[in-house]
Amino acid sequence: MSVGGDTVKSTGWRGQGNYTSVADAFPQLANLTLDPGSGRDPRKGGQNYTHCCLLAVNASLDIQNGFIVETSSSFIQAPVENLLAATEANQFPCTAKWDGNPAGAPVVQVPYSWLEATCPGWQLSRSKPESQWISPFVGFLLPAVVFCLMIPRRRKLAVWSKLFLPDLSQVMSWIIMPFAMLVAGICVTIDTIMWLSICFAFGSPMLLSGFYEAYLDSVIIGFIQEKLQNNRLTIDMKARLLFVILCGNLDLEPDARTLDEEMLDSLSNVGQCRDERWPDFTGNPGSGPRNVSSPWTHVENLVHELRTYKDAALQTPRQWPMHDVTCTVPKCTDFKCIERPICRTQEIQREIGRAKTRLRTMLACQYSFGATVGAPVVFFLGTFVFTIVATLSNLGDNDTSLALAFGMWYMIIPHISIVSGLLLAGNNPNTLEGVVAHEFGDTDPRFPDQKHLGTRIFELAYDSRYRPQWLWFRGRSKRHWVEKVWKTYEFRHPAGQRGPMIPDEDMAALRRATTLTTRSWGVIIGITLLLMGVPFVLAFVTAFYTPQVGISCRTLTFTVYTITQLCQIVLWLWAYAGAPEEGTCPPFLRKGGILHQSGFYTPTDVSSLRSRHTILTLRSLWSIIWYDTVDGLEGFWTFSLATIFGLGGVFTAIGGTAMQLMGVYRSAKCDLNAGWWTRPHDDVPVVVSTNFALAIEDANRYWLACGITATLFLAVVCFCGWWYQRRLRGLFRELVSSLGDISKEREEVRAAVARD
Repeated sequence: MSVGGDTVKSTGWRGQGNYTSVADAFPQLANLTLDPGSGRDPRKGGQNYTHCCLLAVNASLDIQNGFIVETSSSFIQAPVENLLAATEANQFPCTAKWDGNPAGAPVVQVPYSWLEATCPGWQLSRSKPESQWISPFVGFLLPAVVFCLMIPRRRKLAVWSKLFLPDLSQVMSWIIMPFAMLVAGICVTIDTIMWLSICFAFGSPMLLSGFYEAYLDSVIIGFIQEKLQNNRLTIDMKARLLFVILCGNLDLEPDARTLDEEMLDSLSNVGQCRDERWPDFTGNPGSGPRNVSSPWTHVENLVHELRTYKDAALQTPRQWPMHDVTCTVPKCTDFKCIERPICRTQEIQREIGRAKTRLRTMLACQYSFGATVGAPVVFFLGTFVFTIVATLSNLGDNDTSLALAFGMWYMIIPHISIVSGLLLAGNNPNTLEGVVAHEFGDTDPRFPDQKHLGTRIFELAYDSRYRPQWLWFRGRSKRHWVEKVWKTYEFRHPAGQRGPMIPDEDMAALRRATTLTTRSWGVIIGITLLLMGVPFVLAFVTAFYTPQVGISCRTLTFTVYTITQLCQIVLWLWAYAGAPEEGTCPPFLRKGGILHQSGFYTPTDVSSLRSRHTILTLRSLWSIIWYDTVDGLEGFWTFSLATIFGLGGVFTAIGGTAMQLMGVYRSAKCDLNAGWWTRPHDDVPVVVSTNFALAIEDANRYWLACGITATLFLAVVCFCGWWYQRRLRGLFRELVSSLGDISKEREEVRAAVARD
């Protein structure tokens, strides 16, 4: 390897023949000892690999008659004259930095056995250079914390309320206040770290469930638009489906409260209309018992005043007219015997206006996508640009490339934040509570406050009677809300004639539209894998081509984490996707097939494990595979496979990040490719010098390309998320505005309005 041409070579030869020691030619080797000089045990971070390189250079050179010569076991992959010339050009291999010359500095390469024997342990990161830990920590990890705070959650670490309520009228309170502030700050810090760990651990289920919910939002909006074109839905059903879009992330079946029963009973007894020809509709087979504390019941109460027919039943107002029950003519189709819609009085028009205001307000109360996601993404992209510029100004610096690799990996957190930001359902359930505006009691004698230790430590994230689902359950939750709609209204009276109840075609259409096909699942899974896979591939390629080239500690960290996420996707689909509908797969896989009947698609249902009569069934087998029971069935303390893979994700994500920032990965073991870990590797060469040609070449070919790709990809994902949610919000507002539009009503409603 030549450096600098003939002029530099002659400069390097000036002292040859006049040296008395190697340090005369290479001042970096003066007073060199085996001790790295860190004052710390090398196995506890006290190693210094610049010092190791100096030891390797010193062991490779000797003095003969005033000349610097190589020893028989030289580790320097260049002639002495090139080494002297490089040193004259400030390219001494152990301290060299990028100077614009792609040839770089001479390579110092030692066998692994020498490195392990001479330089054991690992090197603790230092404040300088900044690329070792400051750049990835401040540039990527802290912005990831900001993103994770925007991701909706159900619970958080409780902070003792009395820490914020000291009596400042006493001197002792002022003395205690700084300690209270410190304790509160520590609790919040721990909570943030835990939530960041959870976001990393369950990143793929969050993305998958978020896309599932976004798909259902789009399908429901499309369904309403279609029914507006053919004038099929009643106004209360349209409002009901719009409320489902906004509230589908809330617990559908919470514990019922006695005071809620009293309140709703008093509401349901107001304004009941009795008619012997068209009695209150209470016979729907799909209605079932009413949960008085469910947000579904409260939504039904909100839209009840918009009903089309005189039906006082709060839970299942009629969607189609009844036939006169006093009529005795078989199969009568007389127009006079068909129920007429309720007149659109001024009071009903006001109720329609209130419903439109509620829906618009609930949507408008949500945070802006640009403020919560867009602005942080801009700062995150700025860090990418800064790191790319740093790479250009310091080509071949491994610390810079690894900071870039971990930054690409952290893109998963912004992706989760983007997906959660494009959903229409609000994160704060107090919005619905304010809209419902019932004076519900704060306490319930029948259900006293019996908190477990876990719920005392981890309190609800929102002080509300309604509880939002975790992000990884939100898609399933909205599906349950949609099922509640079509199961409640799946039967109706035949329109125009007398007869038994028949299936409602609109509810059947809603069921078909919201039941995902194999193709739909493929799209959702594909987008999820794209947002999970691109950060992994970019980080993997960058770390892979950071010498030593190959798979080692950092690339394995990325790989193991991705495997845990793929396994969680499989588990989520197994437990929550449900059995495929008929006609989309072989019979034994379909709904009603052998696997479905054996409980294969409901592995989280552990009721079979509690009964001695069902514990030896296939249903129990699926639950056992999903759950690993501890201490028998009495306490039923379980660790699910999702938890195992989640902990694996936490260990690789947070643990891997900590080891990279601390410098644990800066060790001899991690300089060795993983393929050699289980084979004899004493003679495997390891490069200990800096700014060499291969690193510079990889920086130009891979590091910069991956960094630019990551920047563009995150920007495109953010823009697509912003456009998608703006589009859905616009469509939602149009549907809200169409409520009460007589041209969108069914024919009998238009006829009734025309008569009135």
